[in-house]
Amino acid sequence: MNLSTKFLIAALATTVAFPVLAQRMPVGGSSTNKKASEGSRPQETAESGEDLEKAQPGPTTTTGRKLTYSKEAGKAVLELQNAVNAKDPALITTKLAAAQAVAKSPDEKFLVASQQTRAAIAANDLVAIRAGVDALQASGAAETPDLVARYTDLGRRYKEAKQVDEAVVVLNKAMALNPNNVSTLVNLASIRDAQGQKAEAVALMQKSFAASKAAGQKVEEGNFKFATGLAYGQRLPVANDLARQWVAAYPSPASWRDSLRIYRDLNKPAQNQLIDLLRLGRAANALSGESDYFALGSALVNAGKLAEAKTVLAEAKSAPNVDSTKRAFTDLTARVSAAPARAAIDASGKTALAGANGKAMIDAGDALYGVGAYAEAVPLYRAALTKGGDASLANLHLGMALARSGDKPGATAALTAVSGVNADVARYWLLWLATTA
Repeated sequence: MNLSTKFLIAALATTVAFPVLAQRMPVGGSSTNKKASEGSRPQETAESGEDLEKAQPGPTTTTGRKLTYSKEAGKAVLELQNAVNAKDPALITTKLAAAQAVAKSPDEKFLVASQQTRAAIAANDLVAIRAGVDALQASGAAETPDLVARYTDLGRRYKEAKQVDEAVVVLNKAMALNPNNVSTLVNLASIRDAQGQKAEAVALMQKSFAASKAAGQKVEEGNFKFATGLAYGQRLPVANDLARQWVAAYPSPASWRDSLRIYRDLNKPAQNQLIDLLRLGRAANALSGESDYFALGSALVNAGKLAEAKTVLAEAKSAPNVDSTKRAFTDLTARVSAAPARAAIDASGKTALAGANGKAMIDAGDALYGVGAYAEAVPLYRAALTKGGDASLANLHLGMALARSGDKPGATAALTAVSGVNADVARYWLLWLATTA
């Protein structure tokens, strides 16, 4: 694995954005939904201290179901709530025991457990939080989304405290309640990654993506990067698909560059396919740094496409983070000094178009494409399809030329017709078309 590959893995693997826990937490009289920021804990509401017995409407669950309770239980819960608000540990212990003693119905037990959990969260006592959430579940009145959010948040807290085994236990509880909760899946994936179970972490992230899609939610970019970095670090073929999903959702020069580099590194494309992938990188403004420009420039020179190589090397001179005075670049520059002039390229195109050799037509079209004459290259590729040229290559390059000249429908049709060894490259070009205005 080369140095740039190691840097790519590190850059991808360091980012994981935990989905927002947007579940409302029922406490005391009623609950409100506060906006949570990325990776934040569920927000606890401030208590008004209003007498539970007189509250209108009465305490509700997260879905608004009104809870019922006896006068005796309501009084005990109110006293417990006031103790929690006062943050008095000794008083909380006393009032909790008293409230638990009089709570008989599921709703009453739920109200007591809600205050118990509030007190534990305020004290950041993980054992007590778990006891409170378990009590909520045992009450029989808690609703599944609320329990899933609470167990997931507790799993995150355990992980932050480096109590990984406990984190796995409570996250598995959340999974048992809802195996498709995005936040639970992502948190568990992060733990599996920390435990060295990379393949399972990737599978969990994939499942979280499917769950997000089913719920109509957009996956956060950090999660795409995290999953892609995990898969790439393990050399898993699924890294290619994850990278494509990432760039489809968040197209940018950076995501295009990383996605194409991952594909190149994992698949080792032949020279022709490498050139067309790097041409896509150039179209997407995703060539960055010396390695990208040198890779494309040297591949073009080795393929005899000197005019295009000359253009690329000229761009490299003004590109950031590229020292074109280095020996590798000056050697390439010397080799492209024999590149044909534009007039000669145009003349070769006319000659090829008038002939009957499909391969010559593709070569002439490539020369025009290489100097940015995309529209002029199109007739040559079309003609090659009728004159025995390589249909896969002709359709690919026709689609590329149409894409660069602004004909999206025509480019889509041509690229969709590509099969064989060029199919993967065409798929990336189609993705670029789909993500451009």
